Amino acid sequence: MGYTNYWQQPDFTDDEWTKIKDEYKYVKEMCDGFIRDESINNDEIIFNGVPDHETFVLYKSLKEMNKIYSWKDGFNEHNRFNFCKTARKPYDIAVWHMLYFANTISNGKLDIGRDW
Repeated sequence: MGYTNYWQQPDFTDDEWTKIKDEYKYVKEMCDGFIRDESINNDEIIFNGVPDHETFVLYKSLKEMNKIYSWKDGFNEHNRFNFCKTARKPYDIAVWHMLYFANTISNGKLDIGRDW
């Protein structure tokens, strides 16, 4: 087992998502050299640690999440659970920061947790 961050994926409003994406720009600047951005479009935040471990993924909405994962993978419009094992590598601070910020900006819509 590794050290893991957990969250329940909500749907964010346009305003919430704009603030979350702006914060991600800041995180990318502050964490330059130990995270690598892997985002493809504006409706997702995807990054991994350097060196690689496990990718962090946060979507604007479940609809976006479901475009990536198919029903055969066990995902549907009600499956909101996600996690990222960071093994306490340096990028864990970026993962937790993004989760905590998204939870705060959305007034607790994002249910977050982590191993202690």
